[in-house]
Amino acid sequence: MKWRTLSAGLGCCMMVSWGNPAPARDLAALTFVTRTADAAEAHVLDIRALELCSVSSLPQARCLPVDNFVNPTGGTIGFHALRWLLGTVGLSGKEQVLLIGSKSQDVQAVGALLYLAGQKQVTMLDVPFEPQVDASRVTFRGEARSISRETVFTTAMRDALLVTPDQRTASTHINLAQFAAAAGHGDTQARFAPGTNE
Repeated sequence: MKWRTLSAGLGCCMMVSWGNPAPARDLAALTFVTRTADAAEAHVLDIRALELCSVSSLPQARCLPVDNFVNPTGGTIGFHALRWLLGTVGLSGKEQVLLIGSKSQDVQAVGALLYLAGQKQVTMLDVPFEPQVDASRVTFRGEARSISRETVFTTAMRDALLVTPDQRTASTHINLAQFAAAAGHGDTQARFAPGTNE
């Protein structure tokens, strides 16, 4: 999956040199774990390919492949489409979400999108997800998203973290991941702004 540029509703590039610090409650809303058991109460979003998620995932996982976050021109979908998309997996924005995937950079990029969109708590698995079969040979299958919204995503966006860049350097996908990594590890100066086309 190659992400090229963000659509008009969203920009990309991490900025850490200006702006007011993000409130502590916002920093606590974007975190990493190395074990899925550390976020046992969370709603699970599996962003791997549908053919993988639907065969084996975590209990009650919803499949929302990373391709869903990319528009037809290769850019990232805007916030309006993103918030509608999150409603198709039953998210209102008030839940804790655990993101799992096969590539850490994809998980971080999607984590940044959910966080900026206003999701209350975003927890990202910091290692590639490998389905485990327990001793009873039980396999959990992920459930595909609905065609229409199951609920309306209503929480306020974290638009104070969006800024205008003074230079454009890296790709959208990389910068989303860098933003999530910085904010998820407690960087109070992390900001997000438009980046380059690729």
